[in-house]
Amino acid sequence: MPLALAALAAACTPANTRPGATVPTAVKTGQSWVVTRPVIVAQVLDTCSRPSPGQTPGRVTGYWAPSRQQVEQLEAQLPTLAAQIPGVTDFNRQYVGIEMEGRRVIYLNAFRLPDHSDVDPAREAIRVCDGGRMFWGAVFDPATNAFSEIQFNGPPTDR
Repeated sequence: MPLALAALAAACTPANTRPGATVPTAVKTGQSWVVTRPVIVAQVLDTCSRPSPGQTPGRVTGYWAPSRQQVEQLEAQLPTLAAQIPGVTDFNRQYVGIEMEGRRVIYLNAFRLPDHSDVDPAREAIRVCDGGRMFWGAVFDPATNAFSEIQFNGPPTDR
């Protein structure tokens, strides 16, 4: 991810969420976080085992911070993915607001952290290479209330 895009996120300040805060949600077993730090935003989009909007040069033109209402709107739609992603609400999730193709959409980075993990998803990008269906991403458009670009990580490798 070019540094110029990371710099665009520098002005990104959350409307209803303070940086580093867990976002309370209506539908969840897992936890969710809105990621606002520019360097972390770029890292979330820099996936290594699945396509993401950040991998196409020039596709992401800016960043913004989803509001609590937009996160709740997204999470209310998560059950619509249950046929493709069993236990969809059990995953932990990072949310990144991106400007793409003239629209403000939310990139969802879904993962499972081990219990008692020292990782702070509000301050660190969760990037896992391989891992299969345990790690996935999607784009949510608040204007249409729909998900697109659902992508899973590649299969685990034999090592």
